[in-house]
Amino acid sequence: MARQAMPVQTGKVIDYINSGETKINVGDVVPLISLCGIAETDIEAGASGAVALYGVWEFPAETSVAFEVGEAVYWDAANNHVTKTAAGGVFLGIVVAPKAVSAALARCKIGVAAVSSSASE
Repeated sequence: MARQAMPVQTGKVIDYINSGETKINVGDVVPLISLCGIAETDIEAGASGAVALYGVWEFPAETSVAFEVGEAVYWDAANNHVTKTAAGGVFLGIVVAPKAVSAALARCKIGVAAVSSSASE
């Protein structure tokens, strides 16, 4: 019987083609429809580069709310920060260290499944 699938990458880092008109800089958050990755290299418009889909990263965060360990958070591309508000954002990951209301940075694990409010229904 022939294989139906053949492994090509571990999935921690993927090859990503920048279809935008501006360069993606190393360390930039890359929203990918239902999750976010982090550019591991500069990626010129039209070029391919490495985007990490796994790990714990520190991000700028909104400073009007506290974050608790285990909470789902989202990337707000309009304000370039992590938020607990899903509307208008892309799922980023899970908070791994408490963040006080006024703290400007949040530590989050990317590469986890999105939390669904309908899962408990």
